[in-house]
Amino acid sequence: MKLSGIICPMATPLASPSALDKEGVAKMVEHLVAGGVDGIFLLGTTGEGPHLPYAIRRELVAETCRLVAGRVHVFAGITETDLDAALAFARFCKDAGASFAVAAAPYYFQLSQGELAAWFTALADALPLPLVVYNMPSHVDTPIAPATMAKLAAHPNVVALKDSSGSISYFNKVRVAVEPFADKFAVFMGPDAAVGEAVLMGADGGVCTGANLWPRLFKELHLAAKAGDLARVRALQRFTTAANMRLYAVGSGHASIIQGVKAALSEMGLVRNVLATPFEPFSGEKLDAIRTAVAQLKTEAAKNA
Repeated sequence: MKLSGIICPMATPLASPSALDKEGVAKMVEHLVAGGVDGIFLLGTTGEGPHLPYAIRRELVAETCRLVAGRVHVFAGITETDLDAALAFARFCKDAGASFAVAAAPYYFQLSQGELAAWFTALADALPLPLVVYNMPSHVDTPIAPATMAKLAAHPNVVALKDSSGSISYFNKVRVAVEPFADKFAVFMGPDAAVGEAVLMGADGGVCTGANLWPRLFKELHLAAKAGDLARVRALQRFTTAANMRLYAVGSGHASIIQGVKAALSEMGLVRNVLATPFEPFSGEKLDAIRTAVAQLKTEAAKNA
């Protein structure tokens, strides 16, 4: 079955930097499932995956799979720099009930395209779960070239790409490159502000941070784009873009998205405003800015419902 729809990269509810907030996990799962998402992606960028202790990673996957109980797909992030470690964690995730594994390129050293293809091929060959490749050049420093993605799409156990490059040009090149495998290989847009346009251009869906907050509106954006309802797409894309601008740009640096989302989810009563080490949660004027933005966006969301 080819993947499609809205997959939410779930923020990880934490009671402290070293403890999972199980109540928050339950709230988030029900919020997302009720909001109509097609899948929940754990331990990605929004989920602070690389910064979480392995005990929390395992507990999060097991608890989420238990609560989801097969209602939607669960995707588990297995981004590692060691193949055996990635495979071991993937086996745990499969046993816990996850449906798919998601992996970005190994980070720290930039890889050649040949090394990148060899890494993902070795991973896909041995994985106990279907693999979603995660293009995240801003964080791992190795972009996946369209030609490399086409090679990977030919692998029977590689089923999708999550593109977080933020480049519509790159997305279109990949879309053309993987056309021979369109019957089984899905392409998902990452950035919130591009998902409507990408689906209109042929994307199968989005993996959108903002779906943590407004899952129903992101789902409706996807459906409107699939139906070619341009007026509805414009209205919903404007809202999701405005939310992006007001919540993700309060801070600075790569962590600002996580800080903004966690603060906003806290204001909505879904999780605590606690981040993994070494990140600091928003406070003071920044938290006030998030609080004001959430109040305004709730009103705008109701108008778009």
